[in-house]
Amino acid sequence: MAAMNRFERWMVNRRTEARARRVLAAVGPHVPASAASQVLELGSGRGGLLALIQERYRPARLVGTDFDPVQVVAARAFLTERWGKIPPTLELQAADALRLPFPDRSFDLVFAMMMLHHVEERHLEYVRRPEALREIRRVLRPGGTFVYSEIFRRAEIRDSLTELGLVRRFLRSGWRHDLAVFQAPSR
Repeated sequence: MAAMNRFERWMVNRRTEARARRVLAAVGPHVPASAASQVLELGSGRGGLLALIQERYRPARLVGTDFDPVQVVAARAFLTERWGKIPPTLELQAADALRLPFPDRSFDLVFAMMMLHHVEERHLEYVRRPEALREIRRVLRPGGTFVYSEIFRRAEIRDSLTELGLVRRFLRSGWRHDLAVFQAPSR
């Protein structure tokens, strides 16, 4: 996985908040977030979804990660401009989705919006995505929820999540992408 070039960053970051609003509107009824939740977003980009999660749920802990350190800097700047300062419950850091720097069962809720294909050398491959999905499963608490959207290899992702023991709670599968909510078993 490599850092993105300027054009790729522009593509990822354009209309990010509008997309995030649509995502939360669609998955909201299926996302059991509360003020006690520990929430992780993988591939936060400039932080549009992070801002909305913070404003909507005010979780006890919200961690935004991106493999690209330039994106982490952009998110920090965006969120600081939006609120004047970043809330103490919100953390930003560079992290590799293939080796998440968090203990097992750390999060109640994990978001990965249009980022899973970025773990591959070539976006259409399905070589490293299972490893990233295992890492996501590892950091999810029992009963935890995984929310994702993806454009490539969608059926394989759903199959991998089912093999990892997660249960589908919501799926909107269109011609462009999947938006899905999967839940880990309670024990």
